[in-house]
Amino acid sequence: MNKFLIIEDNKMMAKIMAELLRKSVPIQKLHYAPTAQQAYTALLKNTVDCVFLDLNLCKPLDGIDVLQYIKTQYPSLPVVIVTGDSDIDTVKRVISHKPNDYLVKPLSMQKIQRCLEKLDILLLSED
Repeated sequence: MNKFLIIEDNKMMAKIMAELLRKSVPIQKLHYAPTAQQAYTALLKNTVDCVFLDLNLCKPLDGIDVLQYIKTQYPSLPVVIVTGDSDIDTVKRVISHKPNDYLVKPLSMQKIQRCLEKLDILLLSED
């Protein structure tokens, strides 16, 4: 797994996420989309192994809308929700849409590496 799509409307946070990924695993391709529409285009044009999705994207579509779309159109594509929101009601709402993981900001190498290890196990069990 070495092709990632980061869907994040905060450019600085996207850079931090990209740097943490680069330090964690060898990356073949890293795509960035700041809006839901650009994310849809990136998914159509590129093969990716995993999506890191900000929950609080700029409207009109938020992260849950994008998560629903990905799970419908690309059901085997792992999606990791990244958010600063750890409110229990939000977590329950997001988890009901079955992301592969849920990371709470601030991000760290440890959180990213733990997530990637979990995804490797999920990918192996799906083969």
